[in-house]
Amino acid sequence: MRSSLWPLQKAIYERLSGYDPLIQRITGVFDDAPREQEAPYITIGEVTATDWGTKVNDGENITITLHCWSEYPGQKEVKEILSLMLEALSSEPLSLEGGFSLDFGRLDMLEVIDDPDGVTKHGILRVRFLISQ
Repeated sequence: MRSSLWPLQKAIYERLSGYDPLIQRITGVFDDAPREQEAPYITIGEVTATDWGTKVNDGENITITLHCWSEYPGQKEVKEILSLMLEALSSEPLSLEGGFSLDFGRLDMLEVIDDPDGVTKHGILRVRFLISQ
């Protein structure tokens, strides 16, 4: 059994960074944003994977957390970006490399919080994927 973590991250990155309504609103999609990155932007965050295999198939239940960052006053911009992120990921199934197939993807959680700096709004989108090999 191999892990689909990297093919999934690559597919998510490609989808978010190529989704036209979204890229018109953000300055980039990052695995690790540069220190002085201008907001708004998206980062690919934490991942959890558990076994989802059967007797005949290997599989993973993966939860991936995506973050968006905005310095726009109030929550309007960060909520709009979260909505576009969700739209981009659910508009059509992601295509994974390496012999993996996406069986299911769905929203797990959305959250907006104030960053400790008192200026930045932090949007959190967690998505669950069931992937088989």
